[in-house]
Amino acid sequence: FLGKSDQLNEQQIGVFDDVLVHLIQRIETKALVQLSKSLAPIDNAPIETIRRLSCHDEIAIAGPVLTQSNRLSESDLVNIAKDKGQGHLLAISGRASIPEAVTDVLVDRGDGQVHHALVRNAGAQFSEFGFASLVQKSSNDERLAEKLGLRLDIPLELLRQLLARATDLVRSRLLASALPEHQEKIQ
Repeated sequence: FLGKSDQLNEQQIGVFDDVLVHLIQRIETKALVQLSKSLAPIDNAPIETIRRLSCHDEIAIAGPVLTQSNRLSESDLVNIAKDKGQGHLLAISGRASIPEAVTDVLVDRGDGQVHHALVRNAGAQFSEFGFASLVQKSSNDERLAEKLGLRLDIPLELLRQLLARATDLVRSRLLASALPEHQEKIQ
């Protein structure tokens, strides 16, 4: 499959999918990790195989697919984020692009490590609820407050709330690392 994936149509990919779904139930963890790493970056990877790998309890198996695979839908990601543990949430937070619906679940269920990864991820899209929740959570985490304040997409009102709660040290760091056009707003 890997050697010819770019030349296969959906029907042919479906045949590989059927075979791989049966195989993943019988092969050892080491082989599943390798399969996940190999299929994760493939744009037309077998969908059901990708879904099964992404839901695996072992994060070494699920992680590469959760972080890289374009075959997982927004709905797939939301369901996984609602049901799985922090390792799965952290892997999802490392995706190149994360829709608001997924980010909302990650903000709600994730721990500090997930929150930091999300705020650093320029491809993560936040709803106003997501930003507001992170502003609230940052009141006890100066590093999170600092990273959150540097996001270009944070709504101005929430940035004001963040700055009002921030310590003098966090405010000075934000000011020092902000773009010149944002420094005036921060002041």
